[in-house]
Amino acid sequence: MTLILLSGISKVFRSRTGGTWTAIAEFNLRLDAGEFYCLLGPSGCGKTTVLGMLAGFTAPSTGRLEVAGQPVRGASRERGVVFQGDDSLYPWLTAIENIEFGLRLNGIPRRERRARAMHYLQMVGLTGQEAKHPTELSGGMKQRVQIARALANEPQILLMDEPFGALDAQTRATMQSELRRIWQETQTTVVFITHDIDEAIILGTRVGVMTAGPGGRLKDDLTIDMAGERLRTDPRYTAFYARIHGLLRDEVARASQRSAA
Repeated sequence: MTLILLSGISKVFRSRTGGTWTAIAEFNLRLDAGEFYCLLGPSGCGKTTVLGMLAGFTAPSTGRLEVAGQPVRGASRERGVVFQGDDSLYPWLTAIENIEFGLRLNGIPRRERRARAMHYLQMVGLTGQEAKHPTELSGGMKQRVQIARALANEPQILLMDEPFGALDAQTRATMQSELRRIWQETQTTVVFITHDIDEAIILGTRVGVMTAGPGGRLKDDLTIDMAGERLRTDPRYTAFYARIHGLLRDEVARASQRSAA
């Protein structure tokens, strides 16, 4: 069943001087419920703009943007967002209070919201850390709190903008494994922005590659049909990496040429 539809989407920004800049042009994508979709592309191609439109933070200039058959007209708790940095956590709240925050705004009774928040805190592997404040948590732990906070609202869609980009390699690998486990458990639809080809192959059921900006669009869309653990020594993994790398290499070269012009 189609859950997300972007058809003929463009996004034009206007500068303070009156000029215009086209971030996205003729972007088309259709996602079914339960997919884990990773979106790659060179810097400035418009990946985060796509995510922002899906989140309802900004509206398309033209085209159709629908979730579950309904136009996206603003932010919604049905679309949870996890950002790259940890500055979206409230430093004066504990981990469990941060996870409860959206539930409290939605009027969920205290006992019910605490039980739900504890469920998701345990799901992300933070049992025993609920009373700590963000300053007492590592970078990986803070990202786990962000994920738990988004999941606690039980959204249809989880939108993730390079959430592991600032983590060290070992913590990042652990978080990738944990996120894939959580996705398999919840079957929440995920749209995940990344620059990392390995990360996209490890996580995604599909991987999209965008063209260089301005006017970025979807260049190719690959189904990652690998069952079980995804090992870099698997010939299928190597083949996917080579194909995606080739697509990105060409677009990065175009982006560099445009910058130099």
